[in-house]
Amino acid sequence: MKRTKAEIKDIKNETHDVKTFRLAPEESIDFTPGQYCLVSIAGSSKHEGTEKPFTYASSPTADYVELTVKKIGEFTKALHELEVGDSLILDGPRGKSLNFDETIEEDVVFLAGGSGITPFMSAIRYAIRRNLENKMTLIFSNRTEEDIIYIEELDEVNRREGFRIVNTLTDSWPQDWKGETGYIDRAMLEKYVNEACKKIWYICGPPPMIDSMEKLLAEENVPGEKIRYEKWMIPGKYD
Repeated sequence: MKRTKAEIKDIKNETHDVKTFRLAPEESIDFTPGQYCLVSIAGSSKHEGTEKPFTYASSPTADYVELTVKKIGEFTKALHELEVGDSLILDGPRGKSLNFDETIEEDVVFLAGGSGITPFMSAIRYAIRRNLENKMTLIFSNRTEEDIIYIEELDEVNRREGFRIVNTLTDSWPQDWKGETGYIDRAMLEKYVNEACKKIWYICGPPPMIDSMEKLLAEENVPGEKIRYEKWMIPGKYD
């Protein structure tokens, strides 16, 4: 792990409360999809000494680093107020629970809730860039269509051979909505995933989602060693 300063080169508004920051680190960062870094704001007196973990959203093959940030607290609000030319301090990479690389030969299913999509975007982008043979299914749960992060890119990914993107909305949806509705349940898993016990399952979202998905996968006889997860809504994380 190392600390490096990274200048903000671009800021993209993903949704009404989510932004992606494209960064140029002063030193290269050798991370694995699924890992995260501790982030602090360079030169900030108000947030001096404050650092929070955020997952790398870009592929490690890119010549930049991207962090996607949902505004849900004071620190993330401060990040959203930054501009191109400002800098962050990145301390990492860290984490192992959601790591994905070429050593994983099985097909993969990602179960994501809200901003829990970020580690899986890194993995998907990496798999595309490296032409990996794993088939990948993403089931992505959000409250409304307006909350879907990376919606245009995910539509493009869905048109690629070997990838399936399934969006489900839990609170409201337009009349012409063509995706799923409701929370991820057993029927939804069985509709889109065959031979569940042969897949590697990644889960990232609120703790209640993690708990319910673990129970569902146990009912599908998925071995515990094939389930990988991170409860991202832990105290102090992402706020």
